Amino acid sequence: MTTKRIPIVDALRGWALLSVVLVNFAIFFTLGVTTRIPSDDTVSRVAKLLTQVFFQDKGWTLLAFLFGYGFSVLIERLKQGEHAAWKFTRRMFWLLVIAGVNCALYYGDVLKDYVLVGMIILLFHRASARTAARLALACLLAFPALIAWSRGLELEGLVAQPDLALYQSSHLLDVLKYGLLSGARMTLSLTKLFDWDLVMLTCAFAGMACHRARFFETLQVRRSQLKHWCFGALLFAVVSAAVTPLLRLAGLDLPDVYELKMWPMLGQMVCFTAALCWLYVAGRVPRFFESMRCVGRMTLTNYLIQNLVGMLLFSGFGLALLHRLPYWAHTVMALALFAAQIVFSRFWLTRYSLGPVEWVWRKSSGA
Repeated sequence: MTTKRIPIVDALRGWALLSVVLVNFAIFFTLGVTTRIPSDDTVSRVAKLLTQVFFQDKGWTLLAFLFGYGFSVLIERLKQGEHAAWKFTRRMFWLLVIAGVNCALYYGDVLKDYVLVGMIILLFHRASARTAARLALACLLAFPALIAWSRGLELEGLVAQPDLALYQSSHLLDVLKYGLLSGARMTLSLTKLFDWDLVMLTCAFAGMACHRARFFETLQVRRSQLKHWCFGALLFAVVSAAVTPLLRLAGLDLPDVYELKMWPMLGQMVCFTAALCWLYVAGRVPRFFESMRCVGRMTLTNYLIQNLVGMLLFSGFGLALLHRLPYWAHTVMALALFAAQIVFSRFWLTRYSLGPVEWVWRKSSGA
């Protein structure tokens, strides 16, 4: 069994984190309000367009794929000893604790969702690469119908949306309360369970299949396949995105019975991921991939740092910049933060093999 870290996997994690920080900082532009970019603000409009084309929905779906890959690696490693299921469950418990901390910092925490996905992955720990791929395909085909059905039920969360004034308060406890209440609302929202979490599970099964097939370990010999994956996924995304509006023109409202939104979303993610892998095996922009790799080796640490900095920038406890800046300023701050994380990650990894949060997670779970 291969236990050595695979550079391209860490680099993809870094790219996903770049996508996440750009999108999350953009969300603060409209958090709790309906805000439109002024027609004369060309810079902001360009920044929003680039974010939507290259990063929107690519980061969290790629992270879900890579978490599925990482969970499969962890399960396989733990199976070498005794009580593998218990050890994995313990790791998920402590990840849930970390998620609770992160949720207080940022209402849109996804770590708690990865815990749920991880426990489902554990049920299929004996699955082969082919079985995991079939599970991912079954999810891809079945979940659009399930999502459409759930929306017809008009499900609501059990916790009310907290007042934005809590986040704008100058008191830290109010800000943390806003994050925890928002996180609880999202966790208990059945609509979210039938939407985002189903997409995450689909991605996780695909990541599991890639690990069991040793996809990234054999990337060099798959160079020609990567181009096919890239253009095939792009074609899939374009065609699937066109189906719903074309049928609507014909008088058929497909989303009522089959919500195809996840298809173009995942098609775009696969397209960009395959393109990055092709650039990597072709030896292009090595410094870029090295920077992404350093950030990706400390995924948990850097994700929490992003959310902590976001809270310090936008909440009333921090600089209270919420709704005070143009869209392009959010993009600049996100890029500046990510650049700082590259420097920090390089510095840290010259001295330690794990990021601080990764070390705490491993030690607390007895690894």
